[in-house]
Amino acid sequence: MLSDRVRMDAYYDAVFKNKHHFNGKTVLDVGTGSGILAIWSAQAGARKVYAVEATKMSEHARALIKANNLQDVIEVIEGSMEDVTLP
Repeated sequence: MLSDRVRMDAYYDAVFKNKHHFNGKTVLDVGTGSGILAIWSAQAGARKVYAVEATKMSEHARALIKANNLQDVIEVIEGSMEDVTLP
């Protein structure tokens, strides 16, 4: 997904041109991968983001989230959506 510039630009525009839909809300990012959509959701004003990832890619997502100082907003949960329990 990250290498698909057209798709990434579309996601970015969708999030940041609609910040009013994110402001103060809780977001669930299923299959977060790198965490980029979770990061953008937090930057757009989400109060809390739950980023669920079934693979060890969750470790990379945590690192990117920490590098962006968003660890207080985004919680990465490793596991399949069918098996995790959200807070």
